[in-house]
Amino acid sequence: MKRLRLLPLITLLLTGCARYEYDLVSPPDLARHIGEKSDQVVRIDPLEYRLRSYDNRLVMSIFNPTPDPITLVGEKGYVVDPKDQSHPLRPQTIAPDTFIKLILPPMRPYYYDRSPTIGFGLGFGYSRARYGYPFYDTFPYDEPRYVTYYDESDTTYWSWDGESDARLHLVYQRGSTNLIHDFTFHRKKM
Repeated sequence: MKRLRLLPLITLLLTGCARYEYDLVSPPDLARHIGEKSDQVVRIDPLEYRLRSYDNRLVMSIFNPTPDPITLVGEKGYVVDPKDQSHPLRPQTIAPDTFIKLILPPMRPYYYDRSPTIGFGLGFGYSRARYGYPFYDTFPYDEPRYVTYYDESDTTYWSWDGESDARLHLVYQRGSTNLIHDFTFHRKKM
């Protein structure tokens, strides 16, 4: 009988959250699966892309093996999310023999209170600054507190939910030459 009571708990612990990996579907001649175990290397002259799935995100490291700097022209490139909304890219220069990293979807910045807190249940908390210490001014509680600022007009950040496709249009400048690389990725539940 005790085993039957533990069954729901064991089932809850063994079932995890959904995990996603990616497929490069376009360009078709470079199609491949992108998993968590190792990088998938894609070479499109003169750049090398190393692709990996990590924490349900697509991580793209773009290597420049040339002796010239190559600039990702952010204002000419874009990402189209699964809902067909276009998102800007940040301009970056790739120095010779180095790389830059794109994470799709981009991670939102967040801030947290670094002071310790204790909370119980819903709506109850305890803080030394307000209760029990008459000289709480001596504690460093006058430090600024940071919060996440969410601006709906900032389209840099987006979500990639479920099994769906996202398109990436990258425009580079190498000297006076422009390079254009287009990719389509499919997010796949594993």
